[in-house]
Amino acid sequence: MSRETKCQAIVLKKQLFGEGDEIITFFSRELGKIRCLAKSVKSSKSKLQQRLQGLFLINLSFSHGKLPKIISAEPVKVFSGMRENLESLKRAFYAQELILKFTADEQKNEPLFLLLESFLEFLDSGAANKILDIGLLKFKLEILQALGLGVHNEAMAESHQEIFFSPVRGGFNKLASADSLKVSTDVYGLFLELKNAGLNQLQKIQHQAGEKDLQNLLSQFIEYQLERKVRSEKFLRQ
Repeated sequence: MSRETKCQAIVLKKQLFGEGDEIITFFSRELGKIRCLAKSVKSSKSKLQQRLQGLFLINLSFSHGKLPKIISAEPVKVFSGMRENLESLKRAFYAQELILKFTADEQKNEPLFLLLESFLEFLDSGAANKILDIGLLKFKLEILQALGLGVHNEAMAESHQEIFFSPVRGGFNKLASADSLKVSTDVYGLFLELKNAGLNQLQKIQHQAGEKDLQNLLSQFIEYQLERKVRSEKFLRQ
C-alpha cells in the first residue's frame, strides 16, 4: 500500500502528459523541487484543475511511486493582486525560472522556499513599479545567498576607492581584472543598502540611481553561475 506525503508547495510548472493528465513541478518547503502526476486534471469535472494554477501556494498531498500521484491540493495563497499587474507577473516569472534552473530535485532548501513565498507576497502588495525593480534586485541577491553563491564584497578601504565588479571573481573588488567592470558609487551604495534591507523596507532605499546598472551586473552574475541564459530576462526588459 502506497504511503501518503503532505507538504506545502508552490506550483512552478505544468506539462501535458497523455490526453488528460499533467506532470506538475512544485517547489516545496519540506522536500525541495518535486514532480507529481495530476490524473485527469484536464477534465472539466476535475476538482484539481483550478487548485493547481501556476505560482499558487498550496497544501499538497501525494502518494509515492515511480511518478507520485496527487491526492489533494488545497490553495493557501493565490496572490490575486500580483496576477492583475503585468509588471508584477513579469518579475514572478523571472523568479519562477530561477528556482527551476538553480535547484536539483528533492533537495530541501527551506530558506529558498521562504524567500520565494516572501517575494510573491511582495509582488502581490501593489507596490509601484520603481519599488518592484528594487524588490527584484533584493530577490536576486537573496536567491544567490540562499544557494550559497552570495555576491562577494571586498571591503573598501577609502570612500574614493575605485570599485570593480567581476562575475568570475564573485562580486565587488578593489582591483581591476580582465573581466571586471568599473562601477559607480551609486551602484555600490545601492548594493550595500539592499544587503541590510528587508522586502518591507525598500521604500527607504536612497541609491536608486544605480538600479539599472546593478540589475545588469547581477543578471550577468546569475547567468555566469547558471552557465546559460535566463529566458525571462528578455521579457523583463520589454
